[in-house]
Amino acid sequence: MRDDIVHLTLNELLDANARFDLAAKGTTNHCPMALIALAKMGASPERLRQFFDRWEREVALIAPPVDTTITRRDWTEHLGDLAAFGALRQCFQDWVMDAGPVPVIEAVLQAGRFAPASNAFHALIRLAYGIEAGHAGEIASGLASFVASYLPIDVTLENHRRADSIEAAFDHVTRALRGTTLPQDFITSRLRAVAGDVRFGKAMLAPPSDTALLDDLARTTIGAYWREPDFTLLHTVTATRAARIVFNELRDDLVEQLLPDLWIALCAAYATVGPLPAASPAIPDSSLDWNDVCRMAVASNDEHVIKMTYTCLCEDRRDPSPRYLASAVRLVSSDSAGTESRSSAP
Repeated sequence: MRDDIVHLTLNELLDANARFDLAAKGTTNHCPMALIALAKMGASPERLRQFFDRWEREVALIAPPVDTTITRRDWTEHLGDLAAFGALRQCFQDWVMDAGPVPVIEAVLQAGRFAPASNAFHALIRLAYGIEAGHAGEIASGLASFVASYLPIDVTLENHRRADSIEAAFDHVTRALRGTTLPQDFITSRLRAVAGDVRFGKAMLAPPSDTALLDDLARTTIGAYWREPDFTLLHTVTATRAARIVFNELRDDLVEQLLPDLWIALCAAYATVGPLPAASPAIPDSSLDWNDVCRMAVASNDEHVIKMTYTCLCEDRRDPSPRYLASAVRLVSSDSAGTESRSSAP
C-alpha cells in the first residue's frame, strides 16, 4: 500500500513538474530526476512533496507558454533551439503515448549526430530517469532536452590509434589540453571550449577493442571520482549509468552506432578537469552502510547528492565495488557538514 502511495505521489509531482522550464536558477531542472531517485531510495510521499515544494519556491523557473506547434515531421528543424523545449516536449509526449517510448527514443537519438554531452549530460540522464519511472512526460522531457540543448562534438575516431586502456585515453586528452584556460561558469561552457579545440580532436584515442565498454567506463568513472571528487567527474558517473539504461531499450546495432559518441563526450568531460592525482586514496573504514547513506541522501536538499547516491547504490548492486559506498559516504557526509564543493551545471 505504501509503495502504491509513493508511486501515485511521484507521478502526480512529475506531471506537475511540466510547468517548470528546462532551465532553473543557475542550473537545469533537476527536480524530476531527484524525485525519482528519492522515491527509489525509500522517500515518503511527504518527503517527495517537501522536496518539490522547496524546488518550486527556491529554484524552479516557470516555463513560458507554448504558443507554437511542433510536429513529428518538423521537429528536427529545432536542433539547438532552447526556446522550443516546451513545444518539443508536447510533440514527443503525444508521440510516446501513440507509439510507445522506444520508436521515439530511436528516432530522436538518430537525428543528426548523437550528442550525449547535451545540457551537460542532463538530457541523457533525464531520459534515463524517465525510462526508470515509466513516465511519458519525463521521457519526452529528456528527448526535448536532447534536441533543444543539442551539443554534438565534431570529432572523428577514424584513423586514430586505440588506447591501451580507458584510463590511458582519458589521461591522453587531459594532458594534451593541460594549461588551457577554460570558462569557469558552466560545465557546458567548458565542454564547448574543449570540443572546439583542435588539440582535443588530435589527441582523441579510440576505445580499447577488447573491452565491454560500458562496464569498463563505469569502473573507470567511479575510480576517477574516488580519486578526485570533482563536480564534472560526478556527472560522468551518472551519465554512464544513464547511457546503460537508455541503451538497454535499443537495438544492439543502434547501440554500437551510438557508443563512439558517448566515448568522445566522456573524453571531453575529462579534458575539462585536467590530469587526476596519481594515487587513489585508501578506502577508509566507515560505520555507515547503504541504509544509513540512503537515509542521509533522502534528507538532503542537494539534487546532486541525491542523484549520485542513488547512482552509486544501483551500480554497486550491479557490479559491486567498495568505491561506490565510499564515494556515497563521502558525499553525504560532506553535505551534512555543509562542505561540499561544486561548479555550476549545466
